[in-house]
Amino acid sequence: MATADRLSALPDRALQRVLCFLDVRDAASTSVLSQRWRTLWRQADTLNLNTRSYRGVGYDGARVGKLLFGDAMEAVYAGGRCPVRKLSVRVDSFFQNDYLEHAMRTTPGMDALLAAPAVQSLEELCVVLVSEFCQTGDEYTLPVSSLPWRSLRVLNIKGCTLGPPGTAVFERLKTLKMVFCKTTPENLQEMIDAASNLSSLWLEHVSFKSDQLGVDWYTVKSKLRVLLHCPETLTYVTLMHCHSTDGLFLDGPNVRSLRYKGYLQHFPFDAMTPSSSPILLQQVDVSVCTRCYIRPSREVQSHAAFWESIGGFSHLRVLKLKVRDINDIAVHPHQEEKFLKLFPDLKFLEVKGSYEVDSCAASVAIANLLHCCPAMQELRLNFKLHGDPNASPDRMIHQTDERRAQLDLEKSMKSLSMLKSKMSSSPCYNVHDDDMDLFALKGRSFPCLDSHLRIIRLEFELEGFNCFAEKITKFLLENALVLEEIEVWDGDQGVCNHIHRKLPVWRANSSKSRINIIVGGQNEGQNMWH
Repeated sequence: MATADRLSALPDRALQRVLCFLDVRDAASTSVLSQRWRTLWRQADTLNLNTRSYRGVGYDGARVGKLLFGDAMEAVYAGGRCPVRKLSVRVDSFFQNDYLEHAMRTTPGMDALLAAPAVQSLEELCVVLVSEFCQTGDEYTLPVSSLPWRSLRVLNIKGCTLGPPGTAVFERLKTLKMVFCKTTPENLQEMIDAASNLSSLWLEHVSFKSDQLGVDWYTVKSKLRVLLHCPETLTYVTLMHCHSTDGLFLDGPNVRSLRYKGYLQHFPFDAMTPSSSPILLQQVDVSVCTRCYIRPSREVQSHAAFWESIGGFSHLRVLKLKVRDINDIAVHPHQEEKFLKLFPDLKFLEVKGSYEVDSCAASVAIANLLHCCPAMQELRLNFKLHGDPNASPDRMIHQTDERRAQLDLEKSMKSLSMLKSKMSSSPCYNVHDDDMDLFALKGRSFPCLDSHLRIIRLEFELEGFNCFAEKITKFLLENALVLEEIEVWDGDQGVCNHIHRKLPVWRANSSKSRINIIVGGQNEGQNMWH
């Protein structure tokens, strides 16, 4: 029985969509399949260039580049060619950086391709340069002024340098993404100014070339503080690991969503922008390194840096926070009035971190967050016994800074000990000795637990009987009065007093038989944090 040709049964538009996923060489080769396919590939509005299709050429970047862009020029100048809406260029090198440089600077090259008539209606441009060894971003400079700026909507570049935009005006540009790129503060600001309708900005591992900047961000050199002025249309911002300056800050009064990975001391927004307009951030996803090296003139405590950076954004509705040690954001009772700020509109809170230093301080941090989020409806906590030593550059902290931090910790622990003793001796608090590490939670009420919190997700490593994570789970289950669902992942360590068996008992004791309980270990189902 002959196999049915299901592919040929598809309409032309569906086949053109399939061809959009092929590189230029493979797409052109489909013309030999049949009479119908002879011109079909020319109607695909996407052009993909990838050096992986030329691996047989060997280690000769110039030759590969000539073949790559030669095929591209044939494709864009082919008879009956439809306008190219999306252009993707990917150059991979398993050798040294000169391979990238030779491939991109061949003739004909990128400049000739961008000048082709079929590319003048380009809407999306993606240029990715990847080298296995010592890539610097200097191998190729994107000629921004030569781009089809009248139609371009998305610009995504990786591993190259952003050139000056010149007189180009990118009125339709909505998304600008730069990863492992180099530029100057002036060029980047000019690019943002030229994109007056920009809505999404993504800067990841972007370094700035300037005589005013230190060459090595690990050293204590005089670095430039970069401030970028953004259009009012900008609403989504991602900043990750832009450490080549003394902080990359944004003036974007209408930004609603921020994803940030870096140092708290370099948090990109103030609660008030330089133009004195309040930032109305509604969603923040922050992965911070709180124990970074700070020059003595700017030294601040980690909890102060956190609350000064995040606390001023009272319009937050979603907050996702990842820290190495949750203790780093704890504010003890005598400092609450000074540092804590309320998030009255926050509905979703996710916190990831370890509590290896002290579970008592971790309970203080959790109490701070519960207090500051009175209307929270969903809470996710991910605890680890030990933090990732590679998550922050502890190795760079000077010995004097370590000693100073240790003294601060000892002082805080002393005040904690005094407070716990006072609480345990006071009849106002019903805290047993085995629950003293929850004293900050047991001794007060929280509006979110009383009337708002409905969903709880917990993930932790269960280290033993009556551990801190187990106590937190029990506390939340017993005190969240309107709780509807609780999901617990305890790592399935095989501890005899497995928390799976305790949840139903706690539920029965708290008279919450209506609560939906979901339990699991690392080997059961899909991890909820994916």
